[in-house]
Amino acid sequence: MSPRTTRRLLTLHRRCGLFVCLNFVLLSATGVILVFHEEIDVLLGEVPEARGEGELVTLARAIEVAQASRPDASPVFLFREPDALPGVLIVGLSDGERRLEAADPVAVDRRGGALLGELDLRGSFTGLVLQLHAELLLGPFGKLLTGAIGLALLVSLLSGAMVYGPMMRRFSFGMLRVGRAPRTVAADLHKLLGVTTLGWTLVVAVTGILLSLGSVLLQFYATTELAALGAHHADAPLVTDLGSVDAAVASAEATDPGRDWAIVALPGSDLASPQDYSVLLQGRAGIERKLLTMALVDALAPERAEKHEFPWYIQALMVSEPLHFGDYGGWPLKIVWALLGLATLFVSLSGVWVFTRSRRDERARRRTEAIDVRPPYGEERAAPATATREAT
Repeated sequence: MSPRTTRRLLTLHRRCGLFVCLNFVLLSATGVILVFHEEIDVLLGEVPEARGEGELVTLARAIEVAQASRPDASPVFLFREPDALPGVLIVGLSDGERRLEAADPVAVDRRGGALLGELDLRGSFTGLVLQLHAELLLGPFGKLLTGAIGLALLVSLLSGAMVYGPMMRRFSFGMLRVGRAPRTVAADLHKLLGVTTLGWTLVVAVTGILLSLGSVLLQFYATTELAALGAHHADAPLVTDLGSVDAAVASAEATDPGRDWAIVALPGSDLASPQDYSVLLQGRAGIERKLLTMALVDALAPERAEKHEFPWYIQALMVSEPLHFGDYGGWPLKIVWALLGLATLFVSLSGVWVFTRSRRDERARRRTEAIDVRPPYGEERAAPATATREAT
């Protein structure tokens, strides 16, 4: 690599790093918090607890209980998370559009069918942290902005790696020049931690970009492939009698043995036709719990279920969330993710500190050189007189 190319890459690395820095500090700090969001929610009492006894109520009954609390609202989805919310069913209700994102979650005790109340996911502590992390509290525009930050981070990482490789051929890997100036030591730590965490940071950057485009990708899927799947029911009247939901879930699970239902998009929602249930199925362990498959079930004939594979971009989106937050391997993986997040936080801050310190030292050096080459004070005063005599 020529010196000119190296200088250009270093300039690109610095400029992208400066653009990313403050935002990335915020994203790193909030990301570390979100790694432990389940534990924090439990600690703050944000998780509804099932206290009922007796037999399990049907899914249809849970929808009735939730809808009775808001008679004018329409049910949009069903959701469950046995690990985080044991014994609890979540019913999404919407007063307007039947979109999953716009629905308000209402918790129902699976045993006995008692209403546990409406959940304020966006107003909770971790909900606010998630909004700050995902959209900088700026709504849809904020998601695109975080995507741009992720892209700049990706460019900064790749350009930094391209500069670091040839540079370190002259030194041992991991060399720390202890005893030198603080700026030199900080620069060595910046390079060492940067290259050590490079693989992980690349994964976080790429998955963050994909997640920032999540709403766009889901909307594209809903209006293209999913709309084509439900085209034969597109003009059908909306099914409002949801008594077949239990049979529909059973039929969906039969299409993919070894998986259990996680989300049911009810007829008329943005992920289902007016006459179909879209049942999302999850695995039972590890990252398989985060990778969903789907079955479409006829609401009027629930024994008819068809399994469908998601397109590659939706599968990539589903893989991105667990890889981004590290919430698929229990406590050990969460601790590793948190430590890596703190390491990248140091890399970002140290990079900016080294850059600003080097600029300050360079300005000081130039001032010193200017003083060293300036003639003595007396000679400066004598110069005009000498020039006058020579002129005469």
